[in-house]
Amino acid sequence: MLKKLFPYMGGYKRLALITPLLMILEVACELALPRFMANIVDVGIVQGDLNYILKMGGIMLVVGGLPMKWIAAAGGIAAAGVAAIMLVPSLHERAMERITIWKNPASDPLGTGYQILQSLYAIGSGGLMGSGIGNSRQKYLFLPEPQNDYVFSVVCEELGFIGALVVIVLFALLTWRGFTIVIKARDRFGAMLVTGFIAQVGVQAILNMAVVTNTIPSTGISLPFFSYGGTALAILLGEMGIVLSVSRQTTVEKE
Repeated sequence: MLKKLFPYMGGYKRLALITPLLMILEVACELALPRFMANIVDVGIVQGDLNYILKMGGIMLVVGGLPMKWIAAAGGIAAAGVAAIMLVPSLHERAMERITIWKNPASDPLGTGYQILQSLYAIGSGGLMGSGIGNSRQKYLFLPEPQNDYVFSVVCEELGFIGALVVIVLFALLTWRGFTIVIKARDRFGAMLVTGFIAQVGVQAILNMAVVTNTIPSTGISLPFFSYGGTALAILLGEMGIVLSVSRQTTVEKE
């Protein structure tokens, strides 16, 4: 059934292998590249992380059936580029400084480690059940960007471990349901469209939660549906509307 409905599903097997590598490349670029280089795509209207754009593009190419030889070649070029950047003394020092802060934020509690420490304080103070909606203390002049990149820390503080777990499960269910729609999609275009939207939400949520819990070095990425920004929310809701439209046209086997 899988091959009949979605003959290029082999791309998803490769996606499972290459997605962790793309995330590692994202973090490596954020560590090594200054912000103005990471935001090299800047034409007044479009301002975003080039790394993130490349990562999503890479996922779409892999799922779309790009031959493995081209994937390997692109991975080799990217690895060589990151290695070359790391050989530049100034960039290497910056990367090492960020890795040191990531491993031990308390080494500079009032400087570069301040933000992640305040995030961890917020998460820890939430306990099992949280302090209650609207009762966060860290968001008042302690935690930088509580409405944007670090909103998940506020969620953990106000809703506790249980609430944070519910949010994680909801993102997991959304991703699972999205790929279920992809598998049953009636045509290739709809399947690829849903793949891009769901991969965007899933990868972005994973990276954001990993950053605020200090699982990976800080990369500065928002949490879908939670972070501040009316335009971003409107676009996400529009994407989910398209996903639902594709879902209405899915094929179901009769028993």
